[in-house]
Parts: sequence; C-alpha cells; structure tokens
Amino acid sequence: MKEGAMAQAKGKGRILVGVGIVVVVLCAAAFAFDRYALATTYARHEEPSVSLLPSYEMYERDYPRSDVQFELNGRVLRGHVYGQDNDRGLIIFRHGIFSQHEHYLPFITAMADKGWRVFAYDAIGCGDSDGDSALGMSQSPIDVAAAVDFARESGMAEGMRIGLWGHSWGGYGVAAALAKRPDDVSACVTMSGFDTPMKILDSSAASAYGLAGKAQWPFLWLNTAIDFGSDANLSASDAIVSSGVPTLVFHGTGDTTVPYEGVSILHALQQRDASLAQARISLTTLSQEGRCGHNDYFYGPESQAYLQECAADLEELLAQAGENPDDPAVRAYLEGVDLRRANTADPEIVATIDAFFGETLSQR
Repeated sequence: MKEGAMAQAKGKGRILVGVGIVVVVLCAAAFAFDRYALATTYARHEEPSVSLLPSYEMYERDYPRSDVQFELNGRVLRGHVYGQDNDRGLIIFRHGIFSQHEHYLPFITAMADKGWRVFAYDAIGCGDSDGDSALGMSQSPIDVAAAVDFARESGMAEGMRIGLWGHSWGGYGVAAALAKRPDDVSACVTMSGFDTPMKILDSSAASAYGLAGKAQWPFLWLNTAIDFGSDANLSASDAIVSSGVPTLVFHGTGDTTVPYEGVSILHALQQRDASLAQARISLTTLSQEGRCGHNDYFYGPESQAYLQECAADLEELLAQAGENPDDPAVRAYLEGVDLRRANTADPEIVATIDAFFGETLSQR
C-alpha cells in the first residue's frame, strides 16, 4: 500500500511539474508577445504621403522660427522657438504619440500671436528628432523634464516663467513632469491626457483583444517596468495635486483614444476628495456632440466642417484612384485645398488657454 501511495504521489508530482512548466512557457510567451507588440507599436511612424495635416510650409512666411536641439540619453531632440521675441512667458509644447509638433501649428502660432514664446520639440523617434522608436508611454515626462532643463540652462526662458502644454501622450507628459520639476514650472495645460501609462495600455489592450487583452496586464507592466524603472507608471493626477502647480485640464466625454472614464487625467482628478479649486486645478469637460472626442474640439466649427468635407472628397478620390496617392486627380485636389482654413484653431479654446497662462505666468 505504501508503494501504491508513493507511486500516486509521484504521479501527482509529475502532473504539477508538467502544469508548472506549461504555465512558465505560457507566461514567457505572453511576455515575449508583449515585448514584440510594444516594440512594433512604438516604432517610428512615417508621414503619410496624402495628408490634410498642417506643416510649417503653410506658416513659414508669417511665423519665422529659430532651431534648437538638446540631448537626452545620447539622442538629439530637435525643435523650434516660435514668437522668439515675445516675452509674456515661455510655453513648452509637447505633442501626442505617432505625431510631431508641426501637426499642432494652428495652436502654436495662435499662442505666438497672443505674445507667448513657444518652444515646441519633437519627441524621441518622432518628427525631426533622433530615434527609431518613441520608446513607450512612460517616456513623455522624462523628455519634458529634459526640455524644461534645456529651456532654463540655454537662457531661452530668461526673465520669464515657464508653462507646460501638451496633448494626449504629451498631455500626460506635461502633467506627470510636474512631479519631476515642480519648482521650475508655473502653470500647466493638459489636453486629452491619460492618468498613467498602465491605464492607457490596459485600456488599449482590452479594446484590441477583449478579455485576452485584459490578461496581458501583468506582462505589459513587467515590460514597462523593465524599460523605465521608477518612471514606469507615474500618475499625472498625483503630480498635479502634489506639485501645487496651477493646471488646466481638458477632456472629451466621447474620447475613444483616451477614454474619459477610468483612464483620463480629468476623471482621476474628479475622483479625489480634495478641493480642486483650492489647489488651482481647473477641469473642462467637453460634451458637445462632434466636439467631445480626442482632438475634434481643436478646430472652430467652420474649420472643422471644411476639414470633414475635404477628408470625404479625398477619400472618394483615393478610392477611384485605387488608393494611389500619386494619382494626378488626387494631387490636383490636394493643391487646391486651403490647409490653413482646414486647420484653424478654435478661438474659444485659444482664448481659454491664453487667459489661463496670462493669469498664472504673470510677472506680478
């Protein structure tokens, strides 16, 4: 009987070992899959050959700019200063992921018109900056902090206070960077930003893969922790509150890129018991239909309508041309589009941001 019991115990032991091996293999495979998926996702995105996005070519005559660059971990990040003779204050602008600062020129130039000096740069792996990869969601506040250091050390901000301003990935970056440079920044504007990298990664994985995506959370976390260490999952809402830096937060209730509920900075701040007004935190919830998404509130109603009309026409032309961007009809149509009109910053949003910076960056 003892021999039978021992045999039975050995059999169970083999089963447990087998199950353990399977679990380890599956976990290793999940980790490797996420490693590959993240590397592929963050790889440099090239500019589309057909686009209605703004570029400096549209603004060059009216908005001269100076070239600047700074280094971060052996890579050169390149940018420009707009309104270089303005002296109301220095605003450092950080763009969203898979983008570059020129895509935000309607806003940047509008703020230069208001008398602000705007330093806008391209993140690692984006636009004119070095790198084959944007590295990850956690990267944004790291390079924002480096940009603040550069602005101080180069004399760019001499005699002026510094404000931070960003959208999406950049919206997270400028807010989370307050934890790194609370004494160097006097104000922050964050638009459509996520509260933590893990919140947006979890949301994106669940959206793409359902329950299987939710199960990837431990492996996404491990990959992010390996790459960024203590900077892996900084909370933007925590940084805003703890820094005491006056902050203006925008987010749309219909945002499907950075979902409003459970993911956004604005929603995270709303869940807090502390008085946001006393902390000089202003929340702007956008809920108007057609103007409550990730970036559709950027443009005025007329500009937005014209942009949508052009996009529909271009889509039809491309379909007729077999998706050939070099088709003569497609090129001729693009040459006739008024891109400045299609990309005009919403005057109310500009006025709100201008008033906020005017109050917080004042030299009184």
